[in-house]
Amino acid sequence: DHTPRGTRRDEDAVLALVADYARTLSARDWDGVRSLFWGQGSYSGPMVPRSVGRAVPIDSALGRFSRTLQGAEPGSFDVRVLRTDFRQDGDLASVWLTTRRRMPLAAAGPAERDWMEHLVLRRIGGSWRILSVAGSAGSRGGARGLR
Repeated sequence: DHTPRGTRRDEDAVLALVADYARTLSARDWDGVRSLFWGQGSYSGPMVPRSVGRAVPIDSALGRFSRTLQGAEPGSFDVRVLRTDFRQDGDLASVWLTTRRRMPLAAAGPAERDWMEHLVLRRIGGSWRILSVAGSAGSRGGARGLR
């Protein structure tokens, strides 16, 4: 394969990492999620309320995810990628994701909501890693209860 650096091969690698991100989150495989991030990776989004408007270290965010989902039924949490928009310049890439998340709600059972997430990635030592994730719960449609 003689694909030039910074083209389709990188896009495929980054999109595979994005799929791993969604898969490991859904599986609640916190170590697996962590392995996708740069050592100083960060998160800012509604799953960690104190992080909205300022990023927290990914280790702190994953600890919060784990505590939030502790005791929840296995099928009550799921992350699916609906749409991606990939951009790259050399060793830096950006992916806008639209995801659908199923989340357990207190006393109401699971509900689905679309989220917008922005991932910034860097090629480090020949491998792509997530530098940061910033997300927000989508404003269109609101939460959808499951039956």
